Amino acid sequence: MKTYENLSFWQEDIGAGVTRQPLTENIRADVCIIGAGFTGLSTAIHLKEKRPDLNVTVLEADFVGYGASGRNAGFSMRLFGVTMELTMLLHGKKKTKEADAYLVDAVEYLEEMIKRYDIDCNYERNGMMTVATNRKELKQLYKEIKAASELGLEGLTLLDGERTKQIVHSPTYLNARFDEYAALLHPAKLVNGLAKTAESLGVTIYEQSKVIDVHENDRIVLTEAGSVQAEKIVFATNAYSSFYPALDKKQIPIYTYIVLTEPLTEAQLKELRWEPRVGIEDARNFLHYYRLTHDNRILLGGSEALYYYDSPLHENRNERMKALLIEDFLDIFPQLKGIKFTHHWGGPISATLDLIPSIGRINDDIWYSIGCMGHGVSFTNYNGLTLAELILEERSKRTEFFIINRREIPLPPEPFRYMTVSAIRNYLRYEDKKGKKEKLR
Repeated sequence: MKTYENLSFWQEDIGAGVTRQPLTENIRADVCIIGAGFTGLSTAIHLKEKRPDLNVTVLEADFVGYGASGRNAGFSMRLFGVTMELTMLLHGKKKTKEADAYLVDAVEYLEEMIKRYDIDCNYERNGMMTVATNRKELKQLYKEIKAASELGLEGLTLLDGERTKQIVHSPTYLNARFDEYAALLHPAKLVNGLAKTAESLGVTIYEQSKVIDVHENDRIVLTEAGSVQAEKIVFATNAYSSFYPALDKKQIPIYTYIVLTEPLTEAQLKELRWEPRVGIEDARNFLHYYRLTHDNRILLGGSEALYYYDSPLHENRNERMKALLIEDFLDIFPQLKGIKFTHHWGGPISATLDLIPSIGRINDDIWYSIGCMGHGVSFTNYNGLTLAELILEERSKRTEFFIINRREIPLPPEPFRYMTVSAIRNYLRYEDKKGKKEKLR
């Protein structure tokens, strides 16, 4: 069978690859889901739990968890969009509070799912810190704390510099915000656990079954070697949605990259402290995100968010980004100078032009979920429950969420798309560079 190498440490760790047969015939299904990542598998599970009689088929172009679901950093978190301040600016206080409530529920619900389905994915619920490393980031952190207080959001605490460094020792830390609604996990183990759960409920998953077209009126999904005639269709493809014209203008693939160290020694761990084992991000626009893995490596990602002209989907490595991330790592943890970096990978996340997610429908029988903005571990799994409710025409607080059937800002075609995205990126990068140059006096 075909295998894939060097996609991510997580996938390598479990020996991920193709283990299921492709679709090679014309079949029928009640629901056909395109994409075997978190969104697609969670939707399939919840449909079968609610309606065991349904025939649910999942089509995957590569293998289960090939995309972001098997390559992300493994943060289950409440962040919606880019920042709380930006969400408030673009969408108002009411919707910002509604979004936070949805994401807090998502973090709690994913923990419940993992327990309910007995999925071993190295789950650790220790919260996360958002750290400030210069005056500009400190100002941003205070703004976010003030906004959270005004909205009455729970679970967020401001830490002074001394307490921040007691948790994790970096000479760059000034202050931090601690969020109790956050956890860490092994994403490839989670997505494979979801696939096994779905199959135990009677879901059929086809790998190596790339969708080449969808006939909307007839509800026929065509692959390279077969087809599915379905009553309902779900695009659970996120960043990999550009093959379908109706979704290509709604979202773009933005790339984020990661480096990973060798396992830390006991002496190195003692020097860093890292107790409790929190996830960490900083308060930049193009933030860094980092954490300890289950075998005590340090994973660091972010620093830039890249868009490639004409939206390619397989720019899985970038040597310039690897070098930049290693340089940033040693700025954060200079005491680890000389440590070896064993892995580097990346991949696309789904971004909308107004920088928030969207769940919508192309017609009465075709649904989609896009724009997780790189914060999709708990969010996309919770969206699976929401999509199941929408497909079955159930009503809940989730189906009333403002991102459901909202009007997205359409993206222009190339070259104007590249110019638009570059202008936004350049502004955000400029703001980050200003902050980096500021020195405390």
